[in-house]
Amino acid sequence: MNVSILNNTNDVDGAEKTFGRIIELINTAESNIEIHMYVWRSDAIGNAIGNALCKAADRGVKIHIKKDHSALMYEWIEMNRKSYLPGKISKLKRIWWNIIRQTFPKTFVEDDFIDGAGLELTNKKNVTIEWIKKVKTHQKYYLFDNKTLVTGSINIEERHRDYYDYMIHIEENDLCEHFHSRMAGERVYNLDQNIEFIFNQPMNNENRFEIKPVLIQLIDQAKENIYVEVAYIGDHDVDQAIINAANRNVKVDLILSKAANIGNENNYKRAELIMKNSSAKIYLSSKMIHSKMLAFDRKIVVSGSANLSIFSMQYSGELNVFIKDPKIVRDFMNLADTRKQSCDEVTDIGTLGNYSSTIAFLQEFHQKLKL
Repeated sequence: MNVSILNNTNDVDGAEKTFGRIIELINTAESNIEIHMYVWRSDAIGNAIGNALCKAADRGVKIHIKKDHSALMYEWIEMNRKSYLPGKISKLKRIWWNIIRQTFPKTFVEDDFIDGAGLELTNKKNVTIEWIKKVKTHQKYYLFDNKTLVTGSINIEERHRDYYDYMIHIEENDLCEHFHSRMAGERVYNLDQNIEFIFNQPMNNENRFEIKPVLIQLIDQAKENIYVEVAYIGDHDVDQAIINAANRNVKVDLILSKAANIGNENNYKRAELIMKNSSAKIYLSSKMIHSKMLAFDRKIVVSGSANLSIFSMQYSGELNVFIKDPKIVRDFMNLADTRKQSCDEVTDIGTLGNYSSTIAFLQEFHQKLKL
């Protein structure tokens, strides 16, 4: 089975190998490329990938890009405040985003990149852009020539070089064909397989939310240990399942960021609740945890785009990969063990109490508004 995690031997974050491999695959694509992306920022890597796609289009490769329109908010609020793909934003949304910006950490950086630099790419005759507007979709994947799939938690933006993430590389025709069938809802998922694709799929008039029930099932079935490494938590049902698991003597380790790029107050609020009501151990990473990975009894791993937040579990299009293959699970756990060692365990629950309850409320409320 030609499935692997895109991490170099001494590189636990995954971005360097991912971005390098993506450009290599673009440069060698022969017939078609499909990209589904959440954030695509106009920065060094955003423009590098865009330039490679322009060259691919010039040599006749058909390129289809699916892009979540609502993610323009994060491109506009954070970092250099520039999007790679040119998208129209209403005045009303700009007003709302300015309000929301007040709950975000201040991350603005000045640079010389051009907002909407992808106009050249969008004007290529064999490039199509599908803006997804009526629903939210947080999926992140690349499919090359229908035979190589790359998916996980990395957006197209430079700051992922400073984050912890996981990206899965699949180079197998049958699995890529199965991926398309699962995405279209033509096949039901089968957790007896070594590799399976689990979707939240609100697009195309579907209302298929598979990830939350699968995760709760796996949490409820765990016998010895559960490892959770995720950017954002907060879905109440998942939080309660974690509490229940810890209280039946399953060893639960929850890895979060000391200072998440968004939603940090709500993370701390929910982590405090979990720690108060169970024996689960909380670890905080100085490096931003942007990964979305859960491991069960070190035998099953689920990793992909879905956080454990209300937004991801209940509203957003997401894609996770269910893995039982022993070698791949072992590779995940080796990386996870290294990351956990770099974190600080929370021994005093007061550490988690240092948050603004008002901001935490607003962060959860924002998710419930589906904005």
